[in-house]
This record gives sequence, C-alpha cells and structure tokens, in this order.
Amino acid sequence: MSEDVDKARRIALDLLAVRDRTVREMGERLERRGCSAEAIAIVVEGLQRTGLLDDLKFVRQWIGYRLETRPQGRIRLLQDLRKRGIDKSLAEQVLAEFEERVGTGDAADRVLERVLHRYAKLAPDVASRRMYGLLARRGFDPDTSRSAVERAVAQLKETNAP
Repeated sequence: MSEDVDKARRIALDLLAVRDRTVREMGERLERRGCSAEAIAIVVEGLQRTGLLDDLKFVRQWIGYRLETRPQGRIRLLQDLRKRGIDKSLAEQVLAEFEERVGTGDAADRVLERVLHRYAKLAPDVASRRMYGLLARRGFDPDTSRSAVERAVAQLKETNAP
C-alpha cells in the first residue's frame, strides 16, 4: 500500500509543479494514472493539510489570472469553475470578492478592443452581431454586451470615417 501512496504522491507533486489543481482535478488525474482510490484519498488529504491543494486559493488565483488575461462574464467563469469541480457556493463567494471586475463594461470593452480590427471592413450590423456573439460566449450579460458593442461600433465608425 505505501508503494502505491508514494507513487500517487510523486505523480501529484509532478502535476502541481506544472500548475495548481482543484481537489477534483487531482483525484481524476491520479485515477487516470492508475492510482488506487485509497492512495488518492491519502495523498489528496495530505496535500490539503499542507496547503498544496486548496480549492479556495485555486479559485482566487484562477479568477484573478483569467480576468487579467481573458476577461469574461460571471456566467462563463461560474461554468468553467464548475467544470473543474468547484462547489457553486465557493465559486460565487470568490466571485463576489471580484465583483467590481467581473462582467463589467470595462472588461467587455477590453475584449472587443483586442479584436476590433477584425470587424473594420464588415457592415455595422454584421460586426455588431459578431461582437454580441463573442461577448455572449464569454459570459457577459446582455445589457453589458449591448453597451460595449455600441461603443465599439461608434469607435469603428470614427476610424472608418473619411
């Protein structure tokens, strides 16, 4: 048994060296690598006890990173966290800490600024539809999306004006 626990611990530490993981992700990865359920339970508990595996810390870091690199709305962030095995109440608790940055008009504007050049030669209605779709896929609510698209279309009109 201790041999299996040692193997699971080595695998877990190698996985954590690459990136942080949720408790569920770690369990699934260890299971895929052929570790026994008992060894997984022992290793995951040990990692949680030492603070190397902490869902709360993971969610805070993940949301902060995601908002900086790939702004998204609340809906999308919740969906992605749920896929990673994060409890809905924990995800909502941490999202509340980031409330002023999640799904805001500023975040939607940043998303559109990065891709605005793609829409420069399109008809305004086509560009608007595509921008709405992009923001919807990123989890922004309809009101925020509408405002951001209106600002982006106005900016396109200014840059395309003779």
